[in-house]
Amino acid sequence: MNNSRVLLIMFFVFIMLIVIVAKLFTIQVVDNEKYTKIAKRQQNKSVKIKAERGVIKDRNGEILSFTKNDVSLFIDTRMTNKSEKEKIAKRFGKLFNKSEKHYLNILNSANKNICIEKKASKEKILLLSDLMINGYFQIEDYSRVYPYGSLASHILGFVDRNLDGVSGVEKHFDKYLTGVDGYKFIENDVQGRVVTINQENSIEPTPGNNIQLTIDRNCQRILEEELNKGLKKYKGESAVGIIMDPSTGEILALTNQPDYDPANYNLFSDQERRNRALTDTYEPGSTIKPLIMSMLLEEELTKESELTNTENGNYKVKGATIRDTHNFLKLTSTEIITHSSNVGIAKLSDKIDDDTFYRYLRNYGFGNLTSINLPGETPGFLKKPKQYSKISKNFIAFGYEISVTPIQLLNAYCALVNGGDLLQPYIIKSIKDEKENIVEEFSRNKIRSVISEKTSKRVIDMMKDVVVNGTGVEAQLPNMQVGGKTGTAQRLINNKYSSSDYNSSFVGFFPADNPKYIALIVVMSPSIGKYGGRVAAPIFHEIALRIADSDKNIINDNNKRTILNDAKITSNEIIDEKIFVSSNLEDEKTEVKVGNKESIISDGSTMPNLINLTKRDAIKMLNSLGIKYQVIGSGNVVFQSISAGTKLNGTTLCNLSCFTQNTNSKLRIN
Repeated sequence: MNNSRVLLIMFFVFIMLIVIVAKLFTIQVVDNEKYTKIAKRQQNKSVKIKAERGVIKDRNGEILSFTKNDVSLFIDTRMTNKSEKEKIAKRFGKLFNKSEKHYLNILNSANKNICIEKKASKEKILLLSDLMINGYFQIEDYSRVYPYGSLASHILGFVDRNLDGVSGVEKHFDKYLTGVDGYKFIENDVQGRVVTINQENSIEPTPGNNIQLTIDRNCQRILEEELNKGLKKYKGESAVGIIMDPSTGEILALTNQPDYDPANYNLFSDQERRNRALTDTYEPGSTIKPLIMSMLLEEELTKESELTNTENGNYKVKGATIRDTHNFLKLTSTEIITHSSNVGIAKLSDKIDDDTFYRYLRNYGFGNLTSINLPGETPGFLKKPKQYSKISKNFIAFGYEISVTPIQLLNAYCALVNGGDLLQPYIIKSIKDEKENIVEEFSRNKIRSVISEKTSKRVIDMMKDVVVNGTGVEAQLPNMQVGGKTGTAQRLINNKYSSSDYNSSFVGFFPADNPKYIALIVVMSPSIGKYGGRVAAPIFHEIALRIADSDKNIINDNNKRTILNDAKITSNEIIDEKIFVSSNLEDEKTEVKVGNKESIISDGSTMPNLINLTKRDAIKMLNSLGIKYQVIGSGNVVFQSISAGTKLNGTTLCNLSCFTQNTNSKLRIN
């Protein structure tokens, strides 16, 4: 009986040994390759090392965007006991200035991998290098940093949580900024603890390329600060500002106000994040007039001194009415630009045929993308000649029936003042790798010639007169000559032109004879000032003044510039044109204080003596008295049609003739 039991037990033991041996044979021999792979997966682990994203700098090397190498810390609570948790809580509490209870609550909250500290700095990570705790591990958790907050936000754009570019330069050049991730191979023991790192099979990450912009941080800061001040002062809805180098096509500054913080992009709406300087179109109003004048001069269809009957400021053409603010009977072509005459430029546009008119506008870049290296640009709208109505060309001539983006308009002006070359605007100077080797470089790219250098200089002279004697006097700079053009366009709302909402704009450049800076300021729906000369021109003045003060090359060159002897003036002269259709808008009156001069003697009811006054002072006096006027020539007044001392009846028109004395002391009558 007992022997039978022993034999039975031995039989079962023998069978179990056979099964075990068979299983071991299967594992060790038959399925050796399979189980070797399983063992390696358990013991060896590859950890991805994310590559550092490239840096974005301004033209002078100032860092505008970089990646912060943070690390998030994790604990696998399944591998830690009570004493180890207490040790972790004590160590972390002291290092991160938090209570031990805070960390114990985290460690006891779940039985799994837990993030105990997010985005710790490299400096603090070094202080934990001696921490040996089961289940403790680190994962690199980079952050994109914009050290100047919202500065240049619409240029830089932003990245998502995975550090992938979503807008701006971050998106357009994402493939250059994104590096190549590396891998680290780790050997663990049976409990999952790190035994060693396999350096032979590990691959170091390759950081992304660095990008240098054409942006000047100082110009960008000035543009944003002054545009933001102006937006608040004139109570506008929004504003756009761009500064370029007209000779190269480089963008020196670009902003949309209000702007946003790219580090907290999720707190802002799509409207605030959209780069409206590239995406939004508007009717440019009178800022298009110098471009129209350039084609007329280039085709020899007019000249500066040619007189045009401006119909006393009220011109009916093919069922529509075109109006001017000032009721001039006749104006020279120069004065049409100076005083921003809608009637004058509309009449001159009849001299050019439809196809040539369209071709010049197309050559200036309207209706096309500028191909700036930023995402989201739209082409605007330019009618083709076959789409023209009987009055389309007249209205396009002073900025209606055409829509442009701010970058399009300013780029066209660059061609207008740089000698006639349309350039491709660009915002990237170079792309370099981590060893400073050039990957790609950008420079001046001429697209086509639009007008001759001679025509360019002639239009520049006209725009200089706009700032000295016309609608742009608020843009004047001390000791430096400025050229520019104002624009005021009523906004199209629900297919009707609003009588209260305007786009007020100014394009200006300086130094006028050899422009180094050209800027466009557009303020949407200002409730104070309304007109381009009263809203955008003063903002330009403040921006240009600060840039000129900070640019030593310009300041040291002042002796080569024409020096203006008078400060800015404010008068009805800076009111821009009205809409071309019927409107109930009335001219705004501005009080002007005039200093005592022996040549000016008037009690307000009689005509003062204007002889020998500068053209500007004479206009200022006439505006202060509410006297309508027409001026021929420039310089000092030599003739006035209403004699000094004549009683004023409120409806009289005073004609002035002026002259300029040249270096040979001979009179030049314009």
